[in-house]
Amino acid sequence: MIHGAKKAALESVGTYVSPPGGAGSPAQIAANCLLFELITKGTVYAPDADTLHGVGTIFVHHPGEQTVFRSPAEGHYACMTARFRLNSIAARVEWPRHFFWDDPRSALGFCEEMLFAFHHTGIDPGVLGDLILSQFRFRLDHYRQQTGSRGIPPHLAGVLAYIERNHARPIGLEDLASRAGLSSSHLHAQFRRHVGMTPHQHLILQRMRVAKHVLVTTNQPIKAVATSVGYANTENFCRAFRKHFGATAAQYRRKFKAY
Repeated sequence: MIHGAKKAALESVGTYVSPPGGAGSPAQIAANCLLFELITKGTVYAPDADTLHGVGTIFVHHPGEQTVFRSPAEGHYACMTARFRLNSIAARVEWPRHFFWDDPRSALGFCEEMLFAFHHTGIDPGVLGDLILSQFRFRLDHYRQQTGSRGIPPHLAGVLAYIERNHARPIGLEDLASRAGLSSSHLHAQFRRHVGMTPHQHLILQRMRVAKHVLVTTNQPIKAVATSVGYANTENFCRAFRKHFGATAAQYRRKFKAY
């Protein structure tokens, strides 16, 4: 595992915007270097496959590997790059070839913040490097929790990410199925197989998870919390919350809210 500057020292944070069709050729990673490319615009093919990836994809390049460079004809991509100098070859383990930051908007915000911090402030590069590595580890662990540890296929991972981002909206099975390129019955079966529940059950679970966070971090009335996670009827929200957590929303708030 990589933990801060003891194993990897930040050398640079930069950007790259490809011409139409992508870069002319890939760059090869030098010895004892680790390069991250976080896609911020467009789409690009994975270095070792003909699969397209868009905004929020994080590519990891170890020594001797090649960067991304191919985009669809007339298309292009842009990315933030973070280059680290490895102090130990053992530091290369644990990082997969690529993974996903499930919220593209926050990924773009992170890129802007890191570029500003590296080029316009006097922040210690060691501190900034620790922050970048920690944030990427956090996103990787979240990605694995949501998908990798259960062997969820990519098309289903996209549906899970969509539900997570849009849990407060009315979401129908047909809408989710069209996003995955599957029939409604096939998507339902895929959820049962890989997630262990139906799409609707997963949507409710996501709403309940968000509700817990809102209850503990705000003073919003229970009715407002219910509305914020997609429930027009407060009674239905309270019934679902108690079913999932064995306590009412008010009891949960009293138990975990410090003051």
